[in-house]
Amino acid sequence: MSSIAWLTPSSSKHSKWLVAYVRRNYPAINQKLSKRYLSAKLFCQAFKENVESYWPDKYERSAQLTKLRNAWDQEQSRKSRKTQSLSIQLDGEVKKQFSEFVKFHKLTQAKFIEELLFHYNTPNGETDLFKTADTRRQDSLDKEKLEVEISALKAKLIDKDKEIERLKSKVKKLTKSTNSSKSGKSDIQEVIKKAFEEHVQGKIKS
Repeated sequence: MSSIAWLTPSSSKHSKWLVAYVRRNYPAINQKLSKRYLSAKLFCQAFKENVESYWPDKYERSAQLTKLRNAWDQEQSRKSRKTQSLSIQLDGEVKKQFSEFVKFHKLTQAKFIEELLFHYNTPNGETDLFKTADTRRQDSLDKEKLEVEISALKAKLIDKDKEIERLKSKVKKLTKSTNSSKSGKSDIQEVIKKAFEEHVQGKIKS
């Protein structure tokens, strides 16, 4: 199981990074901690102490802690690499949107571009851009719920089809029975008619 022992609240690098990371990726957790803890150190400490309550399921917790550690390692790897300048020309409206995104996500322009590239290269591509872990989990739950609903509806359709076939078969039998009854009735009427005619004609002759 993944551990969070590596996270050191007393380290300003760890604590400040965690505050920014939680703010971007776990808004619900950030809201709880931000209301109670003003310093990054206390925020980090509280997060570490209560991590089991955020993800009670041990497998989910393990996945989230692994993701957290990977994000920290990636951050350190980026800082250790030599940077190069990038100059691009943007349309005025695009530049405005770019600046708004940077401000909204509380990132530098360079960091924002890195995030864009990182998320663009994930299996989900652009559609998964800047989704938090909470929204991804909710999407997964919604998908499972819809799949269950679809399966239930398919089962109902199968039952309805069977019911339709049963009713069709019943109607077919009743139709045969009705036709048979009509045929029998016609035969009886014909016998009665003949007997009546013979009786009347016999009386006439006598």
